[in-house]
Amino acid sequence: MSANSSLPPKPPHVAKEQEMKRRRVDNGANLEGFSRREYTPAAKPASAYGDIKQKPAWLKNDEKKNLKYEMYGQRSDVVSTSYVRRSTESSNSVTTYKQKHEEQDSRLNRLKRARETVERQVPPRRDETPDDEEKEEEQEDDDESVQPYLHLDVANPSSTRARSNDSYHTFHSRIKDKENRDINSIVRQHYNQRTQQSKRQGPRTSSPIYKLRNFNNTIKYILIGNWAKHDTGSSPLFSVLDLCCGKGGDLNKCEFIKIDQYIGIDISDLSVREAFDRYSKQKARFRPRNGTRVENRYNFQACFATGDCFTQYVPDILEPNFPGIIEKTFPVDTVSTQFALHYAFESEDKVNTLLTNVSKSLRVGGRFIGTIPSSDFIKSKIVDKQYFKDAKTGKVKFGNGLYSVTFDKEPPEDGVFRPPFGNRYSYWLKDAVDDVPEYVVPFEILRAMCEEHNLMLKYKKNFIDIFNQEIPNYFAKLNKNLIDGLKRNDGKYGAEGEEKEAVGFYIGFVFEKVG
Repeated sequence: MSANSSLPPKPPHVAKEQEMKRRRVDNGANLEGFSRREYTPAAKPASAYGDIKQKPAWLKNDEKKNLKYEMYGQRSDVVSTSYVRRSTESSNSVTTYKQKHEEQDSRLNRLKRARETVERQVPPRRDETPDDEEKEEEQEDDDESVQPYLHLDVANPSSTRARSNDSYHTFHSRIKDKENRDINSIVRQHYNQRTQQSKRQGPRTSSPIYKLRNFNNTIKYILIGNWAKHDTGSSPLFSVLDLCCGKGGDLNKCEFIKIDQYIGIDISDLSVREAFDRYSKQKARFRPRNGTRVENRYNFQACFATGDCFTQYVPDILEPNFPGIIEKTFPVDTVSTQFALHYAFESEDKVNTLLTNVSKSLRVGGRFIGTIPSSDFIKSKIVDKQYFKDAKTGKVKFGNGLYSVTFDKEPPEDGVFRPPFGNRYSYWLKDAVDDVPEYVVPFEILRAMCEEHNLMLKYKKNFIDIFNQEIPNYFAKLNKNLIDGLKRNDGKYGAEGEEKEAVGFYIGFVFEKVG
């Protein structure tokens, strides 16, 4: 007889209770009912390099349900308040529990402190989906490959401390065979590389053109602030179309004028992705019921698309990804094209395509706002012979230590380019543009072509005049850091030295659509 057979049989009620306990454990029941020790299953991190926990199932389902509306940037008068319903009391109770639990375990405290130290040193990581990785592998061979984990020093946190002492890394592109490539591929690759390298350059304030960038940003604030206006009679929502939007550098300016809808298009796919990331991180998650805007957040809907607005029409770019957006969102109040229109002057067809996109997208009375190199500035340099021959290439060149313009062909002595299209030069701006091909924009030709598309000139001034005339009205409106970045060595504000000539190369313009 075995040892087990000698044990007395268990009472029926005891056996039944034990069987019920085993079934409940097997079915994943709450273990808290069987132990005085609280049981807290560890949430699985979404990434080995991050501390983002997996979202609860109800929140995931809600995201899927509303995803298409977030993508479309639907124009609706009803403000969503779903996020207001979150209970702060429940989050406070969870925080209290975690603090109490961790105080009982010194090891958890040590781990937490170590983790927080690493998190403060490591910059936020942008999660990338498998689709993103496949797209990056399809880039041209001479493109710089995207290395999403290159800036992460999780394996060796000490290297992060050393990085803070490194000097600022000035931007340099690596584009091969520029002479035999079309401008679209050059521009796209240049801005893709710039987007990638900007994350590893260092603090923006260390850039050699930090003041110049602040000056240019101030000019754009002034132009957009003065001329982008909402017509409540045509649409309840204030909308802006940003052609050649880049990395979303003008999103803050759109919040500055309190828009409701933003559409951004750019030829650089990595720049568009960066713009979307910037918007997503700063987007207001809810709008108060009283209609006020959340401070330091983007209180408008936005959508982004990759496309060439010089060779494609806006509906062909947007509709494949956002069906119905043209009917729901257009016409818009303002079209903005900053530091990009000169690329279109490669040919008359490209300029006409761009202006068709502008005119068709605008409501009557809407404004077309932009910044371009000044043809008058270029003409004066040629006529006054303020140029020299490049020692290596023998090409005509002018500029200084911050910028330069190098003509592909000998420019005309009178500075008037004939024909007005395809007059190519290479533009270099330290830490920003690395000898990228651009084209002269004869302004009177642009003005005449705009009139053919029902766009009438309302405003044209060079950057220096815009700043001197308008900055007194904007000192109290603009960000303090932006204003401080405009201070000159003599204590006044504005551009000086080589920066003054570099910003004087540009003009701002405004056209208005007529019936």
